[in-house]
Amino acid sequence: MKQLEDDKTIDLLGPIKRGRGRPATGAAKTSAQRQKERRERLRDDGKAFLTVHVDAKVLEGLKAYVRFKDVTPDQVIEKLLRQQLLRKR
Repeated sequence: MKQLEDDKTIDLLGPIKRGRGRPATGAAKTSAQRQKERRERLRDDGKAFLTVHVDAKVLEGLKAYVRFKDVTPDQVIEKLLRQQLLRKR
């Protein structure tokens, strides 16, 4: 076996191969950190968060409408809320 300090002797096994994939930088973020930054960006853009529970059939109808109209669920819900709650009476 070759000593670590020995730089004169040729290594019989050749250079040590590195593992597959991109090398780690040590600065990887956790999912929670990425989500926190996303929420901060949205908050800076004037967006708020809303979590709701709806019937499964309503959700399927929303998904079908979104596919048909080629819009996001956020846009559909915001439009419905604006029409129903923010209209002038």
